Amino acid sequence: MKIFLFPAIALLLLPACHRTVKSVKDKPVQIDTMQLIAMPAPTMKVASNEVYVVCRDSTTYIRFGDCYFSLDWIIPDAQLNDFELRPDTLYFRLAHLHTIEGQMLAVTTGETDRIKVSQCYETSAVIDTEPLPGWKHYRSPWETLLPEASNFFICKKYTAAERSRFPPASLQSLQQHVKHHGTPGTYARVAQLNNFPEPPVQIEISRYYIRLDGCYKKTTNKINKLLIIDVNFNG
Repeated sequence: MKIFLFPAIALLLLPACHRTVKSVKDKPVQIDTMQLIAMPAPTMKVASNEVYVVCRDSTTYIRFGDCYFSLDWIIPDAQLNDFELRPDTLYFRLAHLHTIEGQMLAVTTGETDRIKVSQCYETSAVIDTEPLPGWKHYRSPWETLLPEASNFFICKKYTAAERSRFPPASLQSLQQHVKHHGTPGTYARVAQLNNFPEPPVQIEISRYYIRLDGCYKKTTNKINKLLIIDVNFNG
């Protein structure tokens, strides 16, 4: 993990995204529930495929080459990210009780053509506040986000029907999976169920995906970045 400082404002790489740095030069623009604040110019050139992630207040910036994008309330996942080996797949966790839905995604480009942004989501069976790992998931189709302005996109909001989509699954299949992979306490609760889903099991969006595609104007290099954002059900 690489750490560097921008002039006038010290920006910290993960995992210290919770620190707040204030500057009298900031001029935030209120957009719905998020603040969009311009990222200071770096002191050095960033290679086209080299990734830097910096956090300031609630905003996280992801930079590669002369392109960067920003989103609120996402925290880099230090355990899953490997910017050296996998610079095009970036993992984040949402801050508790926050969502990307309805947020504005700002994409700033220099020597690149217009960026295409797509979004999809994944649902899981959630027991209390824990998505059930290693079982069934529903993945929605990719949907292209239309820009609200030049390189500004609003993340899609999903309906209750979309949020509850799930592959066909039986209660017996759920119980057997929890029996072999869950804790005895969790299995004891699931074993008492008469239907699926019913409390304490519910279907929820557990992960969001955002894909950015584009190309550089002066080279044949392409931009392909995938953000994988896990929902945090725990406080």
